[in-house]
Amino acid sequence: MPKLNTTHRFVAIFLLLCGTGWTVSATSAKAAVDTDVRAGVYMDADAIGVGAGVLAPMSSDHRWYFNPNLEIGFGDEENLIFMNGDFHYDFTQNSNLTVWMGAGPAVLVTDPEVGDSDTDVGLNLLTGLGGTSGNVRPFAQLKGVVADNSQVVLQGGIRF
Repeated sequence: MPKLNTTHRFVAIFLLLCGTGWTVSATSAKAAVDTDVRAGVYMDADAIGVGAGVLAPMSSDHRWYFNPNLEIGFGDEENLIFMNGDFHYDFTQNSNLTVWMGAGPAVLVTDPEVGDSDTDVGLNLLTGLGGTSGNVRPFAQLKGVVADNSQVVLQGGIRF
């Protein structure tokens, strides 16, 4: 049997997290799973990036969400790959705008221009706001990644 390298193991863990979230979200009778695309600035790495995710409600009142996502950041000195299993809670329900806070596990692969790549496991802490009506809804999010190679990320995107 072939031996899995570190990156393959973390991709497998990420896929397992995604599968768990989709399974949990299926318990909601009217679970509407959305997708998102995002772009952001990785302030500590002096990089910009893009990503995509899935937004799955975990409760019938649509306040708890599972938002697994993958992001790739491109910098002058290093590139970053984030695999995130974020959960968040929506505070507002009766408006066209919602505010959320959340957290989740993160796997960060740092690939510097010089030297070996490094894989780090950490914790995301996030807050954001986004539109709640329409087929295409914008959102903005501030995320802190607590890890050996900590990052602060300012993101914007759309959900559909």
